[in-house]
Amino acid sequence: MQKGVFVNKAALWILAGAGCSLPALAADDPQFERMQSDAWKTMLHDATTIYDRKDYARAFELNRRAACAGDKTSQAILGRMYLLGQGTSKDDITGYAWVKLAAEFRFGDFTALAKKLEDAMTPEQRTQGAARADALRKDYGLAASNMSCRGESVHGVYLIDGVGCTPASAGGGTVLIHRCVDDTAK
Repeated sequence: MQKGVFVNKAALWILAGAGCSLPALAADDPQFERMQSDAWKTMLHDATTIYDRKDYARAFELNRRAACAGDKTSQAILGRMYLLGQGTSKDDITGYAWVKLAAEFRFGDFTALAKKLEDAMTPEQRTQGAARADALRKDYGLAASNMSCRGESVHGVYLIDGVGCTPASAGGGTVLIHRCVDDTAK
């Protein structure tokens, strides 16, 4: 019995050590940057506020950065901005791909919008959009970004009406956010 207890404890320590090393590995990865957790929250707030003011160029920049980090709401907003040509050139395929990536979390608003867009697309457009969404998922999906998301009640009622995502903690009040792939060379 003692041997079984020892093996179980050793296995737990190995798993715990592996779990603790994941943020450390991401911290050394040039695809991730450290950011104060308050700065992350401020960036998300500013992206919404600036979008509401119709400063689409700046809103696009902030939402793109948060979308690359894996924030599902920012991914959906970025998709909408591509679809409407707000702050960027209008691009239906890229817009759909970002919305489809946001729907990876399976939040009703995101999945319904992705389905509505799919229904309006030709088979060729759906194929192109699915391929682009798969490429985005490889770089910015939940697994690639180390983002943790959950449904939340944004308006303070007992209804899940939003998605909150939190980047991996890097310790000391900092988080690790995934950079946009084309920004890692900078």
